[in-house]
Amino acid sequence: MRIELFRITSLIIVSMWLITSGLSFAGDPAKMLQEVKSDDQKYAGTWTGTFSPENGDSGQLKYTFIKDEKGKWSGRVNYRDQSLDFKLLEIADGKMKAKVDLPNGEVEAILEGTFVGDNLEGTFALLPKGSTEAAGKGTWKVTRTTAKKPE
Repeated sequence: MRIELFRITSLIIVSMWLITSGLSFAGDPAKMLQEVKSDDQKYAGTWTGTFSPENGDSGQLKYTFIKDEKGKWSGRVNYRDQSLDFKLLEIADGKMKAKVDLPNGEVEAILEGTFVGDNLEGTFALLPKGSTEAAGKGTWKVTRTTAKKPE
């Protein structure tokens, strides 16, 4: 009986030590979440460069990324004298995914890219509304030109 009580007490002590060690190692979860959110802010700002369609002329390109206080991304894309709001913009884990409706309303541009330092490069596909087959494809590359100013 005494040995069994000793084993249970030892097990409880070891369990409590492991739990408290794990909690102190993990730190403050709210602080860690805040650090992840503020780390994403490094992508906010203006990025300029060029795009190159598979069939056509290259052109100038500018992305503006804004992250609000709730963590939602928004922004604009400027190309060939057009300025369009992103219909969808997701930035996470060093990757960017976006959708933009082109001015004629019949074509959607799907953009995907990867951040590497102050560079962001990727691909685009132009899809007619209701279609899953791309009518055009190409690549793009932009470089950070301004960062979002702290508020």
